[in-house]
Amino acid sequence: MKNINRYIMKQLAVPMLFITFSLTGVIWLSQSLKFVEKLINGLPVSTFLYLSLLLLPDILRYTLLLGLFFGTLFAFNKLYSDSELIVMWAAGLSKSALAKPAIYLALIVALVMYFLGFILVPYGNRTVTELRVAWQDSLAAVVLREGVFNSLTDGVTVYIREKTPAGEMLGILVHDERVPEKPVTYMAERGAFVKTEEGPRFIMNAGNLQEVSKEDAKLSLLYFDQYALDISQFEKKSGARWLSPEHRYIWELVNPEDGERVQQEMYKLTAELNQRIVLPLYAVALVFIALAGVMGGEFTRRGRTRRMTIAAAAGVLLLIGAMALFRATVQPVLVTVALYLLPVLVSFGAAYLASGRRIPFLDNRAPPDGLPSGEPG
Repeated sequence: MKNINRYIMKQLAVPMLFITFSLTGVIWLSQSLKFVEKLINGLPVSTFLYLSLLLLPDILRYTLLLGLFFGTLFAFNKLYSDSELIVMWAAGLSKSALAKPAIYLALIVALVMYFLGFILVPYGNRTVTELRVAWQDSLAAVVLREGVFNSLTDGVTVYIREKTPAGEMLGILVHDERVPEKPVTYMAERGAFVKTEEGPRFIMNAGNLQEVSKEDAKLSLLYFDQYALDISQFEKKSGARWLSPEHRYIWELVNPEDGERVQQEMYKLTAELNQRIVLPLYAVALVFIALAGVMGGEFTRRGRTRRMTIAAAAGVLLLIGAMALFRATVQPVLVTVALYLLPVLVSFGAAYLASGRRIPFLDNRAPPDGLPSGEPG
């Protein structure tokens, strides 16, 4: 029996992993495109890959469900078409015994999804946000673009001809016309950004400072070996940010901090908490739907295209219904009850059909006399 369980689980795992990784790859690539522009503008490749990998847990929560469902549907239909299920039934194995490997796999997937939803997803979401904010707020993100006139802020333009692998910048021009009557231009052969206790500084070497007084049309020229330009006033200040529900760990949803914003957004926090608890339950419901599509009803050599199609449609509709409930904001109490009842009721209903009970319009003929419904002849 253990050998049969291992064999069936192997047959299930291969298509499930193939479908999961294929869907994850497509979605991951589309999501990663948002960082491509930043990669072109100077974002390190290592940071780009790290940011992209942080997107995977959130994607996997849904692709795992689809991979499990369609993988189970495909694997059991293949076993049925190759008459392997028929041989196992004839050897005395019940449908419940053959369904156990799929249920075990569904429980494993559910546990993985709980780990993703409780730990990895919030970690990934908040880390991506922090890195993106740090990148957007970082002055270097703008200035380090080579060969482009960059607007640092209103009235301040920076140009860098070249950036060396060591981080040094060559061919620097900074034009400051925030005071229209006295525009200032800094030119230097090389320079670099430096963090000091007083704040960030732009250290320029071997250059000059040109200041024009428009009132008397005079040009002041100052040559320097080294000049430190205070750039802290140009940096964007992030300030305190509201920690949105999808960025919170499970304990931060169960016991949020006190505050007016928390009270206003409490229904969103509750909805996010319910979603993380309920979503893995759909793994079991989807497996039972797939089993009902393949193992339910009577044996027939003409195939069961109708059952397979209905099962596939039912699984997709179940996920669509779940997504709609997750985003519903009207009458939250009723929505919460429906959220928990839906996967449970669907699981029991699909398990009932998978055990061999017939639905007349799904089956093409009545079972032969003396043969119980759902068993092979």
